[in-house]
Amino acid sequence: MKTHLFASLCLAALAAANLTGQAQAAQPGQFTMTATDYGFVGPEQVPSGLTAVEVLNQGAEVHHAQLVRLAPGKTPADFAAAMKADPEHPPTWVSFVGGPNAVVPGDRATALMELQPGQHLVLCLVPNKAGVAHVALGMAKPFLVTQTVATHLVEPKPDVVITARDFQFVLSTPITAGSHTIQLVNEGSQAHEVVLVKLAPAAKAKDFIAAFEPGADGPPPGRPLGGIVGIERGTRGIFTAMFDPGPYALICFFPDTKTGAPHFAQGMTWEFDVH
Repeated sequence: MKTHLFASLCLAALAAANLTGQAQAAQPGQFTMTATDYGFVGPEQVPSGLTAVEVLNQGAEVHHAQLVRLAPGKTPADFAAAMKADPEHPPTWVSFVGGPNAVVPGDRATALMELQPGQHLVLCLVPNKAGVAHVALGMAKPFLVTQTVATHLVEPKPDVVITARDFQFVLSTPITAGSHTIQLVNEGSQAHEVVLVKLAPAAKAKDFIAAFEPGADGPPPGRPLGGIVGIERGTRGIFTAMFDPGPYALICFFPDTKTGAPHFAQGMTWEFDVH
């Protein structure tokens, strides 16, 4: 989840250099980023290739794990400098490469992503009750994706495909009760995400969104169940979710590249019932 202040908040986090991690390398094919209030603990190096990326939320607030890749030769310090020069727009040499989307405290989510070698950052862009994104509170961590020959993972065949466009979600088939392997494909002109939410009875997507506005009182009327954080146009990610009967919503909080307004403000939500 994101606000239009994304760029300046990233700058604040990296300038503070409040970065945590374990001095270790992940095994090929999977790794976990443990989210706290406010930081990440996880490997310093990750092999490239098809990878199951897990976020484990051990904080007291909702968190996710947005992975970004820096262009060859660029560093986290370069990223901070670019944000200082233009706080409203990420540099063109940054790619959003997905990751598992938001989960509540004590929960976890996994996203299957294709990782390319290079310098990466993991960020949490979810805002707190004051409207300040967690990245501005130090929730950012660098890690390096190293070259590897291959992983043992085989990309599963999804039974539901969510196509993200400017500015709508299109589902390949209605979602029914049970477990589903879901692929997000970005056919838009800019980065998009999908947050999967199990809504409270009678609640709407707009009610869940309003709970993350600055000054909002009380818990959101729904439970985020993961999804895929921002991915660039022409790319994809896969996640699995269990659907019990009830109302659900798909929401894109990603900021528009021109206006900075979140995509949901342009109608990028989808509500549906599972029977």
